[in-house]
Amino acid sequence: MTPVQAAVPQVRVDDLRIGDLLAEGGEGRVFLLPLQPHLVYKAYRRPVPAVEAEDLVAWLRGLPSTDPDAAARVAASAAWPCAVVVGGTVGAEGTGDAAGVLMPRAPRRFSIRHRDGNTRLASLSYLTADPAHRAAAYGVQLPPAVSRARIALVCSLARLLAALEAGNPSVGHGDLSTKNVLWSLQRGPEMFVIDCDSSECYARDGSGLAGSGLAGSGLAGSGRRRAMTPNWDDPAVARGGNPTPMSDRYSLALIFLRVVGAANFPIQARQRSGEMVSVDFAVPAGPGGGPLLDPGHPVWDLCARGLSVADPAARPPASAWVPVLEGLLEGTVPIEAHDQRPGPAPGDVVIRPALVPHRRNGRAPVAPGFSVLRPRVDAPAGGGLRPWANPTAPGPATPSASGPSVWSEVRAGASRSAGWWLEVHGRMVTSSMSASRRAEGVRLAVFCGLLDLALLLVGLFVVAMVVSPVIGL
Repeated sequence: MTPVQAAVPQVRVDDLRIGDLLAEGGEGRVFLLPLQPHLVYKAYRRPVPAVEAEDLVAWLRGLPSTDPDAAARVAASAAWPCAVVVGGTVGAEGTGDAAGVLMPRAPRRFSIRHRDGNTRLASLSYLTADPAHRAAAYGVQLPPAVSRARIALVCSLARLLAALEAGNPSVGHGDLSTKNVLWSLQRGPEMFVIDCDSSECYARDGSGLAGSGLAGSGLAGSGRRRAMTPNWDDPAVARGGNPTPMSDRYSLALIFLRVVGAANFPIQARQRSGEMVSVDFAVPAGPGGGPLLDPGHPVWDLCARGLSVADPAARPPASAWVPVLEGLLEGTVPIEAHDQRPGPAPGDVVIRPALVPHRRNGRAPVAPGFSVLRPRVDAPAGGGLRPWANPTAPGPATPSASGPSVWSEVRAGASRSAGWWLEVHGRMVTSSMSASRRAEGVRLAVFCGLLDLALLLVGLFVVAMVVSPVIGL
């Protein structure tokens, strides 16, 4: 054990005052700590050797001595394990069983408030669909597709991943998905990564990351099966396998497509089948999308190589994304020498920026054989990309050129009401199935019962008013 590892804090589970259940998953459950509200306790379902958890805690504790800037970025942007919780007798060498780890709790700004007043973690799911759909369903104001806010959010994540890769050893998260990446615009575009306790430390060779995915330190390197989120996993990893050092690079390219493009882009199944995938990336008309309309812009090369299944080892590191994304934000195009690659191979992704004309119904034609959402985004006045804004703030009204019709307003109101009704009933079912939230489920069941009864009575009244003149009452 190294001197840094020997200094890793250990806390006995009996010394913790454990509060309410916050979340649970396949590997463990996350609890609040009333006496330490800035921390959470992740309790593993099965104890693991403490030394495996100590490696990750020790990695960040040793990083300031070699790269203080990277250490500060990881500490501010990731829920990195900060102490090992032991549940058995700890020996003189600091070994024993780890019952779990202590980790920072995501700051409150990485949450979003729905129209019903409830607050949810601001996961990537809000950003990977048409902003108008999310606004209708939840009553939240989101940045438009291909906006400065969305590009800056991805740039923030790229900076964090560059810091993780720059360490010695390098670290891979392995499951950068909608549930594990949070975002905020309250203090400027920021991303915050959770579920970091299953990250893996990878060995390095003289040229950089060891591409073989050496089982280094960390819990994922202990031989445990590391689950990856469906629809966010790396298609180059065989089914049943663990993520490799290149998996985070795939995730970064996929997050760029989905967050900046405000669409799902379902490409993994076709990549696994060996197809070459063609993606039409919708770019709004007007000065705001100008740089991205250039097929030769460096970001498209980075994205295509990052999504490659034919050659995962050639996926660009996160550090290569940072200057390109910063250039998009500043209106400049960095000049970089990219290696000449052969033609697209099976599993490669070809991305073609496509101009989206303005349409009154908010949609544009879809390329044959490929289904993709193309949200309408008006060109901002005066050129340039839209600035970011607080997503919970009410947005300005944007009527069409001919003015909204009464029937359109009625349809929109009915759609919002139906979305709210479905959300409340869904929460009732979810709460009723969770032992820790059963009381909330009972309250919601009573509320939904009264609501449905009121709707039924109103419906019967309306029917009676329509039918009574017909039958002569």
